[in-house]
Amino acid sequence: MNCKYTNLQKELKENCILCFIPKNKRGFTSSFDMTAIFKCIVHKLKTGCQWSFLFVDIEGCKPPFSWQTVYYYYRKWSEKGVFKEMFETYLEIQKDKLDTEKLNLDGTHSLVNKSAQSVAYQHRKRGRTSNILIMTDGKGIPIANGGIISGNHNDLFQIVPQYAQMIRDLKNCGICTENSIQNADKGFDSKNFRRAIHRRKMFANMVENKRNRKTNKRGRKRFFNQDIYNQRFVNERTFAWMDSFRTLLIRFDTLDSSWLNWHYLAFALILIKV
Repeated sequence: MNCKYTNLQKELKENCILCFIPKNKRGFTSSFDMTAIFKCIVHKLKTGCQWSFLFVDIEGCKPPFSWQTVYYYYRKWSEKGVFKEMFETYLEIQKDKLDTEKLNLDGTHSLVNKSAQSVAYQHRKRGRTSNILIMTDGKGIPIANGGIISGNHNDLFQIVPQYAQMIRDLKNCGICTENSIQNADKGFDSKNFRRAIHRRKMFANMVENKRNRKTNKRGRKRFFNQDIYNQRFVNERTFAWMDSFRTLLIRFDTLDSSWLNWHYLAFALILIKV
């Protein structure tokens, strides 16, 4: 299991992993090593292998449990919100290292090879996809995400409630977004989204989408800073980080909640290394 996300020191395992794993309130105590099970889950996230082939290429690991046990604990921890809590906790701890003066918003599609929730055909990807909105700071560190939506919708589909939820989650983690500049491409340019940004005392920095407008927009010019807008491309580096987690490339999970928890775990692992 040669992966920097699994080769963690003992102190880091106790402080960053075991403290989030829930213990049974009644009944017997599991004899399995929860750290080893967590490492197997991370291995699945990084390699994208099938659950039944989980122990084929893990080096130096002969666990006393089966892949069904690892799958059981992943589903159990996902339902209890362990990975989301882990991500929010690391985000609150690392908030002083984040650049929240400039925020970037973009969506990413993942191909789907089986029937699942929130899936539809996307012409640009030439396949059935699921889409998720991801917000990053000025350095490209993921700090918030929206819900899972089907690939046939554009970026503005339910953008206001999704954006409101992302800002709410950031405030719950102690991150202030007032006077921040929100970068987004012209696909997000809409009156409702700009109003949602301004209501939160933020500045919308996005290229105006003229669509079919034949004349110039009336009124004063909107705020736009080209230099800050060019820094939006740190998102491409973020998506490259996410592509290194092979499970996020192609979706095999049927439930949206299970698919979303893989993202929470990936974001948490990125924040550990900040």
